[in-house]
Amino acid sequence: MNLSRLKLNSDKTEVLILRQSPSAWDDSWWPTALGTAPTASDHARNLGFILDSLLLMTKQVNAVSSSCFNTLRMLRMIFRWIPAETRKTVTHALVTSRLDYGNTLYPGTTAKLQKRLQCIQNASARLILDIPRHSHISAHLKHLHWLPINKRITFRLLTHAHKALHDMGPEYLNSCLSFYTHTRQLRSASLALATVPRIP
Repeated sequence: MNLSRLKLNSDKTEVLILRQSPSAWDDSWWPTALGTAPTASDHARNLGFILDSLLLMTKQVNAVSSSCFNTLRMLRMIFRWIPAETRKTVTHALVTSRLDYGNTLYPGTTAKLQKRLQCIQNASARLILDIPRHSHISAHLKHLHWLPINKRITFRLLTHAHKALHDMGPEYLNSCLSFYTHTRQLRSASLALATVPRIP
């Protein structure tokens, strides 16, 4: 930063410690050339996504849930005069797109958090199709061609894996995944299996 004549903006700098259990922030390693060490935070926002120190995604899901339900309440006031197809477009632009944003970081989250995201999707479908609050939703999600939240997460992960295996993704992902090379002819050779990446 000194060579490039850059100065760290302490007001926009956050420190997030990723550990399984909370620990004290040791700022002894912080370079003095960067000024005073910032205070450690239990969560940080990056590109609109909130990461917490334990990677539980609780704060992110809470933020998405609050924002989406507030938007749905406002849309409910005007949707009675809007046709269903337009409702679907508007709801996707303002609500369900937020469910897909960064959802590749959701695997491993608790069933309770995924259920909260599913409630947002269910409420969106009910608003678009103007159906009662307590009616069964599965058939209506199929009608809208919407995968449930857990399936959407899996689909997005598989899409990234497919692109990485076929050199259509970012280089840092392409280099992590490759097809398994068989040392001898096996019946599984035609399955196009991928190698399991080694975790350092």
